[in-house]
Amino acid sequence: MKRIIFDTDIGTDVDDALALALAALSPELSLAGVTTVHADAPLRARIARHILALAGRSDVPVVPGASLPLQMPLPPNFHWMPRLRGHEGQGVLSADELNPTADLSATQDDAARFIIEAAGATPGELSIVAVGALTNVGRALQLEPRLAHWLHDITLMGGLLDTTHVTWHPMLETNLNCDPLATRIVFASGVPLTVVPIEVTTQVYLTSEQRAVMRAWHNPLADALVTLMEHMLNGMASLSDEVGMANDIYAGRTYLHDPLAVYASMAVELVTTRRRHVAIEFIDDVVRTMPYADRTPNAWVCEQVDAPAFVNFWLERIQSHAVRSAVHATAH
Repeated sequence: MKRIIFDTDIGTDVDDALALALAALSPELSLAGVTTVHADAPLRARIARHILALAGRSDVPVVPGASLPLQMPLPPNFHWMPRLRGHEGQGVLSADELNPTADLSATQDDAARFIIEAAGATPGELSIVAVGALTNVGRALQLEPRLAHWLHDITLMGGLLDTTHVTWHPMLETNLNCDPLATRIVFASGVPLTVVPIEVTTQVYLTSEQRAVMRAWHNPLADALVTLMEHMLNGMASLSDEVGMANDIYAGRTYLHDPLAVYASMAVELVTTRRRHVAIEFIDDVVRTMPYADRTPNAWVCEQVDAPAFVNFWLERIQSHAVRSAVHATAH
């Protein structure tokens, strides 16, 4: 069983919530904690606690961390500036819980210190699955240089290495651009890395028909996830125009970017990974993950996925919880 901390910007894009549900329901993983990052980490922590409660995992500690990046400025006109888009938590949190946090600096180092403490308690055993800005992880490495030797590995969702397979704007590599300094710190740390990039994660997504099937389960967790999907699709409807895309990025799809990173951290049957060199470079003020075949490999890179099988895998994990919950409710 792999012991992980799930580091997330849950709330803006629903894939974080879908990934947290998978991590919480997977017997392959021991979820040591959840840390939240970017824009309003305490609000994101409230969303995470709600999802964990619905999954029957209120035992998992949730620690809000950095709302602001280690260093400004971010890329000009970056669509994911440290601010909320307004739909975060709608449909699952109460009105009071949706109120934005007044002092974003109050928890800035809390998640970093939680990561350091958890890793230091069992050196070599803790892994990080990072599916948002790398601020918490980067800050933890700044505060405690020994952390690089204490962590077992880091799996991150981010990067765009094969531009022939995806036509998205480079700035849509959101997670790494949210905190370029933290990105550089993590990649330079020497911690074993697995990179799950956009050209692979965009191959896995839920359709409107599959969302309807989830609604038909009449399960609180599944209902909450579908509600978040619907609010996200509405809240992000203008994103394509904002980044200059001619076509709708989502087209009604709910991408499973972050759930694929959770899977890659715990299993390999449905993905293909290869050792490659990934360099962090700035091109037109945008962080780019550049592959170099002639350099010494420094990361595992997820290159392929059996997309239909993975989507079915994720749905089956959530459905199994729905079935168990229904049986438990009937028995009581």
